[in-house]
Amino acid sequence: MDEEQVLKELESISRLPKLGTEDYSKCLEQNDFLQFLLDTKAGDVLLYCSFKHSFIYSVVIPSRSLKSSYVEDLMKWQGSPDDSWGYGYGFSKRGEPKHFISKPFDSNSSKILARAQPLTFLRYFEGTANRKGYIEASQFLTHLHDLHFMDERRAYCRVNKDGDIEEVIKILYPPEGGYITTIKQDVLDFHLFLNRSVLVRFFDRVVYDKEGGLDQKDQQRADFSDEKNEIYARRGILISRKGQATSSWVRGFQVIRNKQPRKVMLARLTGSDLEPKKYETFISWDWKHERVAKLSCDPHKLGNYFVESDKPFETSPAFFKPDVLLKYKQDPEKYTLGQRHIRCRNSWYLQTYDVNEAGQVFTYLCYLGDLPYNEQLHWKQYNENPKAGISERALKTDFKAEWDLSYEPLSELKASLEKLSRNKGELWTCRDSSLYTQLNYVVSDSVKEWADEIQTLDKLVVEGLNYPYIKGLSQSLNCYDPNLGSVKLLGAILKAKGINNLEIEQIIAPLGEIQFLRTKFSAHVSDTAEKDQIRKKIVSEHGTLKRHFRSLVEKTDKGIKILLELNIK
Repeated sequence: MDEEQVLKELESISRLPKLGTEDYSKCLEQNDFLQFLLDTKAGDVLLYCSFKHSFIYSVVIPSRSLKSSYVEDLMKWQGSPDDSWGYGYGFSKRGEPKHFISKPFDSNSSKILARAQPLTFLRYFEGTANRKGYIEASQFLTHLHDLHFMDERRAYCRVNKDGDIEEVIKILYPPEGGYITTIKQDVLDFHLFLNRSVLVRFFDRVVYDKEGGLDQKDQQRADFSDEKNEIYARRGILISRKGQATSSWVRGFQVIRNKQPRKVMLARLTGSDLEPKKYETFISWDWKHERVAKLSCDPHKLGNYFVESDKPFETSPAFFKPDVLLKYKQDPEKYTLGQRHIRCRNSWYLQTYDVNEAGQVFTYLCYLGDLPYNEQLHWKQYNENPKAGISERALKTDFKAEWDLSYEPLSELKASLEKLSRNKGELWTCRDSSLYTQLNYVVSDSVKEWADEIQTLDKLVVEGLNYPYIKGLSQSLNCYDPNLGSVKLLGAILKAKGINNLEIEQIIAPLGEIQFLRTKFSAHVSDTAEKDQIRKKIVSEHGTLKRHFRSLVEKTDKGIKILLELNIK
């Protein structure tokens, strides 16, 4: 049950039937709340709840504490989520102040609770205007499991094995007031395993109708014990002076244990898989046997240069449609797409890939085998027969162990921009360093991919120009025009400094083209006819959008290199 379902269920059991009816009498028995406790011990486990007249508070206690008369001891519990560490002082016999540090549950009547670890704290900060309370999870819990609080999600999160952000401890602040906090069961189970502990949920709930109030002449009290589900409680039904059952209360605790098999916990502890890893087959160039064949990326079915066998080499390349990379380009927060590698947060890493002369993406079977199985499936759907061999660059770096010193526009542009930032930081600076990794070549025929890369190129190169500095420089050279933007104003400065027209054109033209294309292909521009006309013109001149983008990057790099050589001050 997730936190939204928890809230929905709490709202349901908080809606009371009419006082004096048979349904109201059943409601006073609080069996629906006891069922709620059972329903919230799996999935997203409820840790803390303060909603209307229901209160649940969880702590972790060593398993060895639950022996002999532990039920009687824990039934004496006293505590609340704002119990925390503090300090105080007393006086010695000589009258001197003597300080001490108090722990949660120090003054509790339960001896077992003295060894308890709170998992959540309700805190207040007087420095805020609304002075509302907020939930903070124990650092022992969050640090141990590498959980980090994300404001936008109102949750403590982690990166899972697929590289996705997973909400583990969720915090809900209901509109009606109160707090609800849940934790994923697998994290709780592992926490209990690591600490040789159990979770104890204390609860206290009151049911009463405003009309009947809490008027009491008599009380029917009873102990409740469900040893199978480890719920222990005391219940009381209050009888009014008119002899009518008007309200009730229930107070007790529930023990939740890790019931996962030990081998599952040990596998998680050591980072091993219970099930053997799966491997896909790919259409590959088996250059050892000079054939195109379907080969498994399972390392046990591949050979190498050092051990003689009939197995295909692990460096057998597999080829893919360029669209295989779009998934990674469209989610730069999750994936880092380098020119020769791909990284998914701290989940997986593709050591190398490249693009051949036919525009196919390729990598080697040994690296495909390193990917999670789901990621292998993603690559497989784009797998195709080779249309050309591997790139000249890959041949040099991957097989001949040689440096590739050929001119490569995108890497050169990024290096040129870094030099520009260092040498002429007042003129240009990178506004967002992540743009360096987000900017990549266009690999498909998708107009959207091309337009997205144009936008990234504009953000990195054009938006990096420092307009206030350029404006001040133009004013000092008497060439300032308030109608000009940073690019054209830079052109006016170069002209005022006597730079020849050819060099000015080489610097300004690609910047102007980048600006123009970003403006025309922005998402909010709806003139599809004009967009299509521009696209057709580009394709007629360059053959493909991929070639145009590479050409534009190359022209931009050459312009930046010229700018670096000039003394623009």
